[in-house]
Amino acid sequence: MIDVHFEKIHSQIINYISQAKSDLKICVAWFTDVDIYNSILEVQKKGVSVYVIIANHEFNKKSKVNFKELLQNDGYVGYIGNLNDTISDKLMHNKFCIIDDELVITGSYNWTFKARLNDENVIVIKNQPNVISKFAEKFESIKPQYGFSIKGNSVKLLPIEQIMAKWEKKQNEFEPELKIHLTKNITDKF
Repeated sequence: MIDVHFEKIHSQIINYISQAKSDLKICVAWFTDVDIYNSILEVQKKGVSVYVIIANHEFNKKSKVNFKELLQNDGYVGYIGNLNDTISDKLMHNKFCIIDDELVITGSYNWTFKARLNDENVIVIKNQPNVISKFAEKFESIKPQYGFSIKGNSVKLLPIEQIMAKWEKKQNEFEPELKIHLTKNITDKF
């Protein structure tokens, strides 16, 4: 199944997210839409694992979406791009979401309030394992330079190396067999 949406995209995305049963892998350049974020929190409360990768861009830094609740519930959020955010920096400009490794939402639509006013589109791809696996491979190949961490009552952006060091320290507390399992996938560390 392939479907295309040019109108009410915001509602379509929320509808598909609400159907998630096991995991969401989200890779969008800009994410400032609190309604979409809240729909993600709702499925996370039902046991859905959530992984988010966004661009290290001023729009995301100033967003009302701070990912605190998602992080507190074992979600993962990573930033792609340099902190100095200059015009010469490479921008992660993907816009896709993989739901339960069975469905992909992709297109021009950024997950922002402003996008609701723009002339945008999304394509929904289902029952196309070859296409979906290519999106999954892309998601797994992206290596965030920065991740979010909760310090006290606030969300902090830290270099991945600092977050990894924290997890390496925690791993020493586990049995050796568990150490190996914990290091297989970087997203398991967050």
